Amino acid sequence: MPATDCYVDTSVLVKLYVAEALSEEAEKFIDSLNPPLISSLSILEWHCAMNRRLRNGAFDNAYHQMALAEFARHLASGAYRVHALHEGLYAQATYLLTSVTPLALRTLDALHLAAAQSAQAASIATADKIMAQAANQLGLHTTTFFS
Repeated sequence: MPATDCYVDTSVLVKLYVAEALSEEAEKFIDSLNPPLISSLSILEWHCAMNRRLRNGAFDNAYHQMALAEFARHLASGAYRVHALHEGLYAQATYLLTSVTPLALRTLDALHLAAAQSAQAASIATADKIMAQAANQLGLHTTTFFS
């Protein structure tokens, strides 16, 4: 895996399927990657985020079903390269929780960062400020999608 890969976290991945702030910019950026790197955790979190938006009324069930089908199609076609989580990532994530102190890094964000490191990603794309700060502390170049 080349060290020029960009790990795309779930906060950016969702922007490709839901119109929200900076979605167009995220889509252009993702289109420039060949292909974007995500993890198996991203797939789980993407489904959780989409279900939450459905429950909160951000879109109706018809849109939800269409987005689910499109995401599944993208995964099946190889539009994303998926890095699988493995047992060693949990120890790495635990280490990262304390190594980026005083940031309040969340558990799953630590797993994302551990996956990015394991995949030898040189950069990370995120819409999460704390994730961006932690990635910077770890020496990962960041592309951010927040104001």
